[in-house]
Amino acid sequence: MKNITFFINTLSAAGGTQRVLTSLVNLLVEKYNVTILILDDKQSFFKIKPEVQVKKVVSTKSSIKLFSLIDFNKQVFNELKNSSCDYYISLDSNSVLMQSLFIPRKTKLIIWEHFSLSKNFNNIIFKMSRYYASKRAHKLVLLSQQEVVDWSKIYNIPTKNIALIYNPITIDEKLNFLDIDFYGNKKILAIGNNIHVKGFDYLVRAWGLLDRNDWKLEIVGLSDVEQVKLKDIINQLDIKNEIIVTGRISDIKNKYLEASIYCLCSRMEATPLVLIESQYIGLPAVVFDNCEGPLELLNNSGLIVEFNNINKYANSLSKLIKSRDLYIELSNNARTNSQRFNKDTFFNKWCAVLN
Repeated sequence: MKNITFFINTLSAAGGTQRVLTSLVNLLVEKYNVTILILDDKQSFFKIKPEVQVKKVVSTKSSIKLFSLIDFNKQVFNELKNSSCDYYISLDSNSVLMQSLFIPRKTKLIIWEHFSLSKNFNNIIFKMSRYYASKRAHKLVLLSQQEVVDWSKIYNIPTKNIALIYNPITIDEKLNFLDIDFYGNKKILAIGNNIHVKGFDYLVRAWGLLDRNDWKLEIVGLSDVEQVKLKDIINQLDIKNEIIVTGRISDIKNKYLEASIYCLCSRMEATPLVLIESQYIGLPAVVFDNCEGPLELLNNSGLIVEFNNINKYANSLSKLIKSRDLYIELSNNARTNSQRFNKDTFFNKWCAVLN
C-alpha cells in the first residue's frame, strides 16, 4: 500500500476544509496508509476512522524566526522519511515554504489548494510560497475550472500537472429529500466562521431591508467572539427581523433540512462546500457575483447579484420568498445540479491522482 501524508494546522476547527479533508481520508484509508500531520493535539471536530494516523509535529522554537522555520521543515522531512511517504499533500499553497521546504526524494508533493488565487492574500511570503509551490509540486489539485485557468496562466503550469476535483457532498447521499417542502420552513441560512470573509455584515444589512416578519435568518458556525461582533452589528443597525446566530456544529445536515434558501455573500471564496451541499438538499441560493468559483457551481439554481449591492441582494431574497413557482424551479435545478459533486466521483478522481 502507498503511504500518504496530509498536512493541516489543526483538525479541531469546524470549517469546510476540515470537513472535506476528513471525508477524503476516511475514503482513502481503504486503499492507502494515511497519516495527518497537525500543529496541535486537539481532537478532530469531525469523525476520523481509527485507521487514519494523526501525528503532532513538534519543533524547537528559536528567537530567530528563520531557525524555527528551518527546524520545523526538518521535523516534517523526518516524518516523511521515516514513514517512507509516497505522497505528501498540503492543503494551502500559502504555507508550503513553512512546512514543505524539505521533502525526501521519494516523496511527491501535491498541493490541494483551498484558496482562490484571484482573491488570495498579497502578503509577500505567501506570494513567494505560491510561486515555490507552482514549481515544486508534482500535482496541483484545484477546486474549480476558473482556478485551473488562473494557475495555468499566472504560473505557466502544464495541464498534466493540474487536476480539477470539486469538493464533494459530505452528508449522507442516500437520503431522499424530494418530498420535503423546504419552502415551508421559511428560514434563510448562511454558514461560515468569519464575518468579514463570509460577508455576514452585507447579509444582515440586506436582511434588515426586508419586511418579512414570518421568515427568519440563521447564521451558523461563528466562534463565540465572532458571534458577539455580529450581534453588535445587528444591534447597531436596529434590525427588527429575526436573526438567529449560532456557533459551530458537526452535524450540519439538520441545519440544511431546517432551511429554505441558502445565502452566500463572501468577499473571498474558492469553491464552497456549503453551497454544494445546500444544493443537494434542494435549497436555492442567492450569491454575489464577485467570486468565480461559486458561480461555476450554479446552473440556474440560484439568483446572482452584483457584489456589494445590498439593495439588489435584498430584492433578490424578496423575489425568491414571494414567488413559490420560482422557488420550486430553482430548487429542482439545485438537486439536479448537485449530482456533479457525488462522493464516488470525488474518490475516483483522487485515486487517479495518486496512481
